[in-house]
Amino acid sequence: MIWLLIYLLAVSLYDLRTRRIPNWYTFSLIIAGMIAHFPGHMDLWLACFVLVSAWLGGWMGAGDVKLWLAMLWALPETTMPSSLILLIFISFLITGVAQMLWRSIQRLPTSCVKTPAAWRTIPFLLIFWYVH
Repeated sequence: MIWLLIYLLAVSLYDLRTRRIPNWYTFSLIIAGMIAHFPGHMDLWLACFVLVSAWLGGWMGAGDVKLWLAMLWALPETTMPSSLILLIFISFLITGVAQMLWRSIQRLPTSCVKTPAAWRTIPFLLIFWYVH
């Protein structure tokens, strides 16, 4: 699974530089993950629903949601914890607080500013590995 961390690092750096995540980065991994792990775990489907709802609510960009979906589908089903949603929320909480602190240190607005967020997948993956 180290390949997934390298993939997420590359996509995150690209997102930081260009502020976009191309569809071919994410769709290829989503399709491969769905082929390998379909029908998936119930928590995986719930996580997909929460992420798509966050996009529909305007809380996340479409590229970030697609990257999260790609990462979640790429994780092996046998290692999928039953607390997947909890891990996602913990990751969002930690990275959200870190992002707000960084913005306040830089004297930038702490809300209503769209910023690259692909990097948030990396702490999630590290927390996921730690729990497993």
